[in-house]
Amino acid sequence: MALMRGISRQGRNLIIAIAAGLVVGAISSFVEIDGSPSIYYLIQVNALVEQGWVVGLFTSILVAPFGGLGIADVVFNAIAVYFVDGLLAAVFTARQYYIIFLITGVAGNLVSLVNPPNTASFGASGGIFGLLAAAVSFDYAFNKRLNSGLLSWFFVVFIFSSFISSSVDWEAHLGGALVGLIAGYYLGSKRRGEAIHSAFYRRYDWQSLPTSSRDE
Repeated sequence: MALMRGISRQGRNLIIAIAAGLVVGAISSFVEIDGSPSIYYLIQVNALVEQGWVVGLFTSILVAPFGGLGIADVVFNAIAVYFVDGLLAAVFTARQYYIIFLITGVAGNLVSLVNPPNTASFGASGGIFGLLAAAVSFDYAFNKRLNSGLLSWFFVVFIFSSFISSSVDWEAHLGGALVGLIAGYYLGSKRRGEAIHSAFYRRYDWQSLPTSSRDE
């Protein structure tokens, strides 16, 4: 598709995974495992925690970021990835892109456990906000300055997306964003240290050359 050519490979793969989650979620609604709908393995249902459904709990926490039960949710997340991918791909390597999405998505689901037992949590938005928050803190750590424009844009998107409806799991957004801030700051500080180290040794090697070689 022509639209998919404008984003990175990791962005395309994430959109495909989000779309596939909708298909798998729809199919699993009609398939049972040990007498329970298999969809319980794909979304996080807080009531299962009180019932001691440990295996299903851990499975759902890991898989829920890719789960999808509504077309609107999947479309929104896919569009979000499409528009922010340029920023994310410019900041993170493909491996960092995937890892940050996964750990922040899982963190978002863990935080959403504070919701009442009748709450179900699913979707990629926690991981997406984790990636965005990581980009904000990466920029700050690497450049040692606060990009007020980027930060303001993030807050506007976060508030609008998290509180536009009472059915939105804003706790998952918050959990993903907080872990994303930590991950981005760590990676930004590490990248800055590597850049300074590399620049120092390039300068040192140039200054250590013989005078005749430098004149040439």
